[in-house]
Amino acid sequence: MYKKHCKNLRELENAIKLIQRDLRRYISTEQISNEYSYTKILSYLVTCWAEVRILKVAFEQNAYNEKEISKILNASTLEDKWITALNISFCKAHRIRYTNNCDVIESKLPFTDSSRYSALLSLIKNDLVESIEVRNRIAHGQWLFAFTNDLKNFSQELTTKLRVENIVKLQLKMNLFKNLAKLIHDLAVSPETFIRDFDDNYKKIEQQKKNLHKRDYNKYKQQMILKYQRGLTKRRNEE
Repeated sequence: MYKKHCKNLRELENAIKLIQRDLRRYISTEQISNEYSYTKILSYLVTCWAEVRILKVAFEQNAYNEKEISKILNASTLEDKWITALNISFCKAHRIRYTNNCDVIESKLPFTDSSRYSALLSLIKNDLVESIEVRNRIAHGQWLFAFTNDLKNFSQELTTKLRVENIVKLQLKMNLFKNLAKLIHDLAVSPETFIRDFDDNYKKIEQQKKNLHKRDYNKYKQQMILKYQRGLTKRRNEE
C-alpha cells in the first residue's frame, strides 16, 4: 500500500508541475481567463496532494500499527485524517491513552510539547482546512461563486477565498503542507528526531506563513509579463 500511495503522490506532483508550467505561460502572456481556470485546477490538485500525503504518512514503515492505520483511514474528513494521525503520534510518543479529543491531549502534555501540539493542530485547522474548503467548492463546480454546504445561500467569504488563490500562494501552501507532514512523520517514527529537528522544521513553516502574507502576487505577475516581453523583443532583434 505504501508504494502505491508513493506512486500516486508522484503522479500528482508531475501533474502539478505541468499545470504550473502552463499557468506561468498564461500569466506571462496575460491570458486572464486561462490564468483563472488553471489557478483553480492547481488549487484542486494541491489539496488532492495533501489527501494522498497523509495516506503515505499512515503507511510509512514503523509509523503506525494496523489499528492506528484504520483509525486514520476511517476518519470522516480529510481534516480529521490529519488530526487523527497527529493525535495518535503525540499519544504514542508521550504514553497517553489514545483519545481523539484534542483538548484532553493538550492538557496531558508538558508545556513545551503542548505548545508544539497546539501549533501543529492550528496549521491543520486553519491553513489546511481553508484549502479543503476551496477544493470542495472547485470539485462541485463553484468556480466563480461559492455557496454554503447546504447550497441554500451564497457565501461571500468562500467566494473571496476562491478568487484570491494564485500560483505564489499555492506553492507556499504546498511547501507548508510538506513540512507539516514531515513533522507528523518524524513524531510517529522517531520522537527523538521530532524533538531534535522541530525548531528547524517549524521555522520553515513560519517563514512560509509570513511569505503567504508578504509576497505580492501582482508584483510577481508584472515580473513574469516583463520577462516574457523582453524575451519577445530579444527574439525579434535576432531575426
